[in-house]
Amino acid sequence: MSFVDQLKTLSSHERRIVVAIDFGTTFSGVAWAKVLDGHTNLVDLWPAAGSHLTSRNSEKAPTEILYDEDEPAGFKWGFQIPRDVDRHQWFKLNLDSKYNPTTELSKRYPSPNSLPSGNQHMAQQLTADYLGALKKHLLDILQIQLGKHHAEETPLQFILTVPAVWSDTAKETTLQAAETAGLGQNAPILMISEPEAAATYALHRKKLGDLSIGDTFVICDAGGGTVDLISYTIEQLEPTLQVKEAAPGSGALCGSTYLNRRFQEFLESKLGQELGFEQETVNDAMKKFDEERYKIKREYSTDVKNANYWVPVPGLSNNPELGIRRNKLTLPPDDVREILKPVIDEVVKLVRDQMRSTNKEVKAILLVGGFGGSQYLLQRLRESVPKNTAVLQPGYGWSAVVQGALLRGLADCNPQHSNVRLTSRVARKHVGRFCSIEFDEAKHLMSRRYFQQYTGQWRTLCMSWFITKGDTIKEDTPFTFAYKKYSLVSGGKPKEYEAIVYHDRTDRPPVVYQDQEVLELVRLRVMVSDLPVDALESEIGEDGNLYYIFNFEIEVTYQSGSTKYGLLHKEDEVKDVVAPKPKALKDERTILR
Repeated sequence: MSFVDQLKTLSSHERRIVVAIDFGTTFSGVAWAKVLDGHTNLVDLWPAAGSHLTSRNSEKAPTEILYDEDEPAGFKWGFQIPRDVDRHQWFKLNLDSKYNPTTELSKRYPSPNSLPSGNQHMAQQLTADYLGALKKHLLDILQIQLGKHHAEETPLQFILTVPAVWSDTAKETTLQAAETAGLGQNAPILMISEPEAAATYALHRKKLGDLSIGDTFVICDAGGGTVDLISYTIEQLEPTLQVKEAAPGSGALCGSTYLNRRFQEFLESKLGQELGFEQETVNDAMKKFDEERYKIKREYSTDVKNANYWVPVPGLSNNPELGIRRNKLTLPPDDVREILKPVIDEVVKLVRDQMRSTNKEVKAILLVGGFGGSQYLLQRLRESVPKNTAVLQPGYGWSAVVQGALLRGLADCNPQHSNVRLTSRVARKHVGRFCSIEFDEAKHLMSRRYFQQYTGQWRTLCMSWFITKGDTIKEDTPFTFAYKKYSLVSGGKPKEYEAIVYHDRTDRPPVVYQDQEVLELVRLRVMVSDLPVDALESEIGEDGNLYYIFNFEIEVTYQSGSTKYGLLHKEDEVKDVVAPKPKALKDERTILR
């Protein structure tokens, strides 16, 4: 029996390869493992300029695309793009149509190559093309390492990371882009939040120091665009490490790309009037600041006394007053600190706010992500938190998210690979729906009342909240809420009913009436056109008319990077509610907005 024939004797589940993709704002990573043995592999070879296979060594590739008709795929991506040409960057942030800059940094330093705010369709296409390129590169890697036949006969299970603070809309849009890229051909795409993935890997590696039951720690995933935070409390150590969320996750746009923006502003202000200063000058200086192994923004620390830094400034004449000598610009420590400080300040504030929200003593803070490797960030945090709180900076920080996502995907496919379990999360928002109740002039606003023909009553629409921000949500435990819909029989058999879910991200107590902060989260279309007429109840209303009555329940399960909706009618089994493709709104039961 040939090797390929032996593979075919295994079930598709046993033959499966799990693939994790950390789709980042500035850089993206890929890791994979066979379900059978669980051995993890990090993709660290990437196509570079003029290459379509593996010629650039790095844990991640730039999340960038340049459309080029001369390319076989129609575009260059990642390291293939020359440094001195414009390209699409930062398009991940536009996957949320409601995205707005969240910090003064993001307002002051927008990416010159990002899309206009709200350009969701273009962002979705860019994401699909980029994820498709990652998949194709992975298939090339698998064929090289496993052999062509083995790679072609093995189904792939993808797990995708998303920011912890993303809306369901952004997650759904990302999922649709991933499906367009072909990531869901063999199995449904899984999703996990980025800081949760990082925490999974840190706990797996046992790199959080000597933790005991009841100890709380914070994960700070500081990347290129966003900084995400999440905190956990240890519930159990053996045989499986169990943790629960200690506070709602938080985050903001204050990643390391803003250091680059500030450095460029510094160069233009200091050298912009010098003869010979041009974009190439900025590009060469930025390489030293950002890209090289001993890059300034990673290595700078006030612990190193009297250390001057330098960057190349080709084409500029010597100028002692400006610190230019032999095509090098000297950067005094004070200048470097002023470039870094506003961004570092934002991250320190986020960490301190997250610690405060746990209402517990935090035993450790773990810095992961590319920005998490900054020595100045490490130093500032150690100065800003209590001395009994350890601030840790593991060597694997840049790839922690993708490797943790891979571990979670393996555990979902084969529980034998699981040694870390999350038992519950903390709700990040109020979630509820409208509820029609009888009007009470002692409690309700006159402007909110309406007369309902069916009941013959004055009624009002109030918010009914089934999740309050800060609530504990058990992992994979569904919430169920009931609906009663009615329509006139004289109008004919209904084709569908709507069930709308709302959310409120503010810190205030749940409100009675909808206002500008209570926003639509998901609009569920419950299709009843295929039900026989006798499946619909009917009764005479107070107005003497005959009404169809349809009672049903919506079941919602909140998971790390996704939300699952189901429909329950007359004790039937719950049917999954699947989001439709962008322009096929009449195909399925759900419209996500």
